[in-house]
Amino acid sequence: MSTKNDRVELRMSSADRQLLESAAEHVHETLSDFTRSAAVQRAQKVLARTAITLMPEDQFDDLLQSLDAPDPAPKLAEVAARPRRFERK
Repeated sequence: MSTKNDRVELRMSSADRQLLESAAEHVHETLSDFTRSAAVQRAQKVLARTAITLMPEDQFDDLLQSLDAPDPAPKLAEVAARPRRFERK
């Protein structure tokens, strides 16, 4: 078990505190444990949303199909066809 040394303080209305205390009692946790657990769960959800992109299945299939089909790139083809100015050794 890790040692808990860091401290975070927050201000809230008495109604919010009563709500949190009541919920903590229902799950047999201290107010501190309940609040920390809720904050960590929320942080994990927020960070997970930034790391994952969700889209409808048909939109995803269209995206993959478009990546498989090459786009015409005449300027790129022209540059690739030019003779090299420098030779690799």
